[in-house]
Amino acid sequence: MAAVLRMKELNQLKKDTVLFEQGSPVRCIGIVIKGSVMVQSGGIRRIAGKGAMLGVSDLFFQEYLGDYIVTEDTFFYAFPAENAGEWENFLESNPDYRGIAVHSAAVEFAEYVREKEALCRFAADLKGYFEQNHVTEELAKEDTALPFQRVLIANYRETAKVPLEIHKKYYFESREMALYQTEQISGMTRAVLQASSAVNRYLENCYRSMADEDLYEPGALFGIAYLKRRFLQLQKIQEENRKAKAEALSVPLEKLMEVLKDSMLQILKFAGIAPKDQKEIIASVQAFVDEKDRMSTQDEIRKIKKQITTYFFQIYQNCVFRWFDNASVPIAVQLFLNYGYLDERLLDEEQIRFLYMQMQETHDKLECRIYTMPEWLKEIYEGRKEPSRNNFEQDYRDFLREEKRTGKITEKQEAEYLEDNRRKVIFEIENMFTSNNKIVNGKLSTYVPILYKDEIYGHLDRLYLSKKQICDEIIELEKKDFTIFQREVLYTNPELKIDKEYVIKRVYPDVILTPVYGTASSMWQEITGKKRDTPGRFIFPVIAEGELDKLVTKAFGRFHWEYCRCEQGASWNNIQYKSLTSEYMDYIQYYRKNHDLTEEKREKIKAQILKARNNSREIFLIDYELWIYYESKAALKLNKVARLILAAYCPFNKEIREMLKSNAAFADALMAHQKIFGEKKREWEMRIKRRENKNLEVPQEFYDTYRYYADN
Repeated sequence: MAAVLRMKELNQLKKDTVLFEQGSPVRCIGIVIKGSVMVQSGGIRRIAGKGAMLGVSDLFFQEYLGDYIVTEDTFFYAFPAENAGEWENFLESNPDYRGIAVHSAAVEFAEYVREKEALCRFAADLKGYFEQNHVTEELAKEDTALPFQRVLIANYRETAKVPLEIHKKYYFESREMALYQTEQISGMTRAVLQASSAVNRYLENCYRSMADEDLYEPGALFGIAYLKRRFLQLQKIQEENRKAKAEALSVPLEKLMEVLKDSMLQILKFAGIAPKDQKEIIASVQAFVDEKDRMSTQDEIRKIKKQITTYFFQIYQNCVFRWFDNASVPIAVQLFLNYGYLDERLLDEEQIRFLYMQMQETHDKLECRIYTMPEWLKEIYEGRKEPSRNNFEQDYRDFLREEKRTGKITEKQEAEYLEDNRRKVIFEIENMFTSNNKIVNGKLSTYVPILYKDEIYGHLDRLYLSKKQICDEIIELEKKDFTIFQREVLYTNPELKIDKEYVIKRVYPDVILTPVYGTASSMWQEITGKKRDTPGRFIFPVIAEGELDKLVTKAFGRFHWEYCRCEQGASWNNIQYKSLTSEYMDYIQYYRKNHDLTEEKREKIKAQILKARNNSREIFLIDYELWIYYESKAALKLNKVARLILAAYCPFNKEIREMLKSNAAFADALMAHQKIFGEKKREWEMRIKRRENKNLEVPQEFYDTYRYYADN
């Protein structure tokens, strides 16, 4: 609680006394006669010493902008003042204080600006560290930018350096000048504190996502020194955890099989499975181990696999929750969480050794965010990611809303479950994980989620998919199809008087490696939630049969189609609104009447439709694969109409287009791209020039969008 002050008197204040509380109504201002007061707000702080006038900036907002705490025994002279009107009267009747007020306000502003800049540098230095720890929190430029010109900042920084006596003489004769200066500096000071608060919130959110506790301890003082100490403590704890995990993995290869003896029992024990259930699980797995033909589709083996599948995801759920809170986890459990390994008898020793070695693999920061399944579930558990949609296209919020509507949960439970990260992880396991494990396995008749040698064709070193391999393959596809991750997203900036513009933003996907041997990839959702500038979600098997480039091309070909449908909404197949899906649907629906197609070409399209079982997305995917694999090398595989559509909406990069220029078959297709990008380039050129001619600031997003259209 703030101190009770006597007005127009000298108040003696003990160390640690709270002079004013942030957010409380302004009741008075005053001068530090002796001693010092610390003022902290928005993650920054300053010390006001002898002669400083306090509370002036706060007056104009009728509330204290920070906490004022006495740092040593202090004498403080208080004046009653609650608003700008009373401040004006004070200046009128006290000319001696005019210069003191301006000087104090300028010093306060300059010190806050210095602290804010240091805070921004500190946050920028930590960015790489946050990315290494998969922190997705972002600090927007507009949140930290100050809404006034740099020359004004420089002006008041210099004003703060002018000696107090000169200020007192200069402002003694003019109340109006002192009032104007203090009012302007107050507004600027508040803007600095708001920008600092945005940086501070960013740091708090990043810290909380990694440490699962608050950045500021009770009674903590703001400032860079405190922040450095807290983040160094966190890094030390993380390093200790990493060492513990490394020690858990540091088992000599010759002793590995000894450590993994009775792996299933180790896993079941770690998962906390009840003894009765353990017996049933062990019996089912034993029956599977004893089966001579594990790839059989006979009813008996299918029944065993179904039982194992039912148990698998419950065991996985139990293990992953315990893994979240344990630095040291048995190797058998780690192999289970990452690869679906359950029993050492189901794999060759060489295969187990290989998987063990892969767990020790590390990568530098990759352009794409790629997660193992346990890493992904941890992102959800720690609140950095939201669960994926279920099979009914419902996200977690929609699912709870439907549960409430049908009376399965109450409104109070809905609110509680929305914040319950444990339930979110369970939702993800029961929906996205369970469904995609089966989808990417690709062998519905013989599917079982555990890893066993009978289904593995070839050596694991050729089948295993590392994060770097997948990232490299995605980047290779982007080099051909350069628009695939570029989104046209809404941009607003009220401070720059920009109400609504659509700029280009690159959005790389989230890729999840599911612990299964598989033959397919899955494009699960094209965006996250409702916002179009959020990453899509793609699932790949951690061990894959088949060529990786084909898995990637199929997944992102489907993404092209689904993102366009999402973007166009109800008009996705309406030819009046030109888009990839509307033009392609028009082409497929009316190909028989298209005079640009020969009879032979029409028969090929008919066969293509039958092959794709009349699924429009899969029909398009066939053409997209031909476009990427063959047409990019000038090998003609598409008809003229399909080529024009692909060239317009999935254009090749500049290098490939230059190579195709000499081929007459691509002339019309290349013109289609050139026309679209040429028009967009001119639009953005004019948009930027209009702002420059009016002396309005041009945001970097405008220049980036212009360069995108100009350079491609």
